[in-house]
Amino acid sequence: MYRNWLKTLLTSALPLLWLTGCGSSSSQLSVPISGGQTVRVQRQAAGFKQAENERVIITDASLQAVNLDGTFYVRWNFVLHLKQAIALSTVRIEDVSESTPLLLVNDVAPQLEAGRCTENAGLMALSSASARWLFQANESVRTFRFTIAEPDGQSYVLYQAVQYSPAAKEAIRAMVR
Repeated sequence: MYRNWLKTLLTSALPLLWLTGCGSSSSQLSVPISGGQTVRVQRQAAGFKQAENERVIITDASLQAVNLDGTFYVRWNFVLHLKQAIALSTVRIEDVSESTPLLLVNDVAPQLEAGRCTENAGLMALSSASARWLFQANESVRTFRFTIAEPDGQSYVLYQAVQYSPAAKEAIRAMVR
């Protein structure tokens, strides 16, 4: 019972802790992405500023533990908040942290609820190649490319970086053991 309570607490609290921090310092950081390119992201406190433009803001990019019939997995969860009353025709999200991009979401009919679009990537076993970074002893930065299109043909790309400390990675591994 204690173990289930702890997993529930960690599943709920850790994404918030990973994306928040103390202080208000910020700076630009150049992050390598797939294809040998780099993108500039804005550091903010202990993490990264939410990616945004005049139309949308990425309010969540976090890893969740999922229990499916007693087997534990992890999956990425993303939330886009619309700043304007617009419709979306496609949302494509890729993990571009490695040499080759990994397609996580390709939603050709995004559903909007109260000005938000929530997207979940597929389930990943910790043994999968896309989860190897969780076992690296150092701090990890994951970078996601959001390609968003509207029905009128307008499209734009946002990059969201997310930082995971060794302790945060250990907490995720503990949740899915």
